Amino acid sequence: NKLPSLTDRRSDIMDGPKIRVKLTVKCKDLVADNAEKVYHPIVIVKSKQTKDGEYEEIGRTEIIGKTVEKEDVVEFMTKTIVDYHFEAKTYLQINLLQHPGGKTSEEPKPVSWLECTVGQVVSARGKQYEKPLAGRIEGGVYGSMIVFAEEIKGRENESIQLTLKGANILNKDGVMNKSDPFVIMKRTREDGTVEELHKTEYIKNTETPEWEMFEEPLLKLCNGDLRAKIRIEVWDYDKMSKNDEIGYVETCVQELLEVDKLQLIDYKEGRSLDPGQLVIAKAELLPRVRTPTFLDYVQGGMEITLSVAVDFTASNAAAKNPRSLHYIKGEGSNDYQKALTSVGEVLIEYDHDKRIAAFGFGAMLPGQSKASHCFALNGDPANVEVEGVQGLLDAYAGCINNVKLYGPTNMAEVIAHSTMLAKEQRRQHYHVLLIITDGAISDKTETAKAIVKASDAPLSIIIVGVGKADFGKMQKLDGDDAALKDNKGNSAERDIVQFVPLREFEGNALELSKAVLKELPDQVLAHKCKKKIKPKRWDFELPDKDWFAESGSREISLGPDPLGILGFLNAEPNPEEEAMEEEEEE
Repeated sequence: NKLPSLTDRRSDIMDGPKIRVKLTVKCKDLVADNAEKVYHPIVIVKSKQTKDGEYEEIGRTEIIGKTVEKEDVVEFMTKTIVDYHFEAKTYLQINLLQHPGGKTSEEPKPVSWLECTVGQVVSARGKQYEKPLAGRIEGGVYGSMIVFAEEIKGRENESIQLTLKGANILNKDGVMNKSDPFVIMKRTREDGTVEELHKTEYIKNTETPEWEMFEEPLLKLCNGDLRAKIRIEVWDYDKMSKNDEIGYVETCVQELLEVDKLQLIDYKEGRSLDPGQLVIAKAELLPRVRTPTFLDYVQGGMEITLSVAVDFTASNAAAKNPRSLHYIKGEGSNDYQKALTSVGEVLIEYDHDKRIAAFGFGAMLPGQSKASHCFALNGDPANVEVEGVQGLLDAYAGCINNVKLYGPTNMAEVIAHSTMLAKEQRRQHYHVLLIITDGAISDKTETAKAIVKASDAPLSIIIVGVGKADFGKMQKLDGDDAALKDNKGNSAERDIVQFVPLREFEGNALELSKAVLKELPDQVLAHKCKKKIKPKRWDFELPDKDWFAESGSREISLGPDPLGILGFLNAEPNPEEEAMEEEEEE
């Protein structure tokens, strides 16, 4: 079984699904080093893909054409577009600069900045990520920056159905008659040209016209952007002469969905005539059913909890042997530590309490005469959780000297235990089991049975292979090509296993985390689809059919904040909200 090359794997990662996100920046309480004001500020946004990489500019806002006082709140209208990737963090540096003396022709001078990840912004509670700004003086006060993200959604598969009426429409046809009103909808393209979108029929001699219901695709009306500006004009039809414009209103699809009536504006400035009102008798998006994205669940409060299982079988060689995969020398890291760190650091940020259930398998514990295939890495069976990645590394280092490496390589027990943990958590949450092993699986039949059973639970299993063993049997557990079956012919309900050999990534922690996590968003969505679980705080209905199978890979390409939900999950929990959630589940 020839494994894919590193080049092939990187290509697969780059072709993965992704989300495009629009960032909006606001600032308040702004001060510079020497004044409680900022002159003609501008924001420059930079990003990088690795912690040690170089920031590169990806966008800048307009220049605010005035001096911003400390008590002012300023919002920059120009947005920055970024790709949101799940497999690895995308780091942001959002810089506030000013033009002293209002000299906007000169290069702006740095004032302060905010560093965060795309995921922290995307997943912030209330969808607004607010933090104090940092500046040249350590510990100095520079004000706060508020960043919020909106997913760019191409809603080309939806249309809007509209029924428009008029009220008190201005008479343009003299004392004995009334206007013959009709409607024209327009939009201005990005190149500045005007496009006519829709024209209604005219209604004869009335101040209260009701035009026939019509439907237009959102792709045509607003390029799928519900807040894109459109112009609705009301005209008087004249058979024998030029049509007369009565009035107009500038609005957007979102407003049409929310309001009942819009006041028309006289097309001639300075006049006091009232052109009347445009009544929105009906405005409905079709279809109403929507397929949720991974981000919808994240912003609805989904947490990812983590458990880890480490292989302590004798095939690793004794820990004191320099050739052992468990050998720890000085400040260097062995392959197990590298895998624990690179994958653990990504996933731990999505666990609200930062605690990891840590297990070992394949070792003989002190006082026992046979191997244990699921034991507490910290030596405390009553409390198997450790604090964060460092706690995980400490527990691993302590365990390696207290157990006897043995065997065989049996995984069924740790999978069964993690399945139990996954089923015990809240309905909206999801569990990930990370298994790090050096060799071919010994209990393939039992492990396959455990995986098939686990495929019904909110669980994904990531297996990282270390060393130079033949991992052919491991590859077969990864159901990318065909559904995994147990010895009785029962098939896994969905693919929940991702296997990656560490040696394919040549110590590249970023590429490793991308490879092991790239399938996780789809695995989460497959489970939610099967169980018909809606995201919380989500105003749409789920499709009746198997929407995951039909839509395939999601538009998630997560970058530097792999799951992109950090700010939301790291925020303090709301006790009232959690209590309500518990009541709902009961």
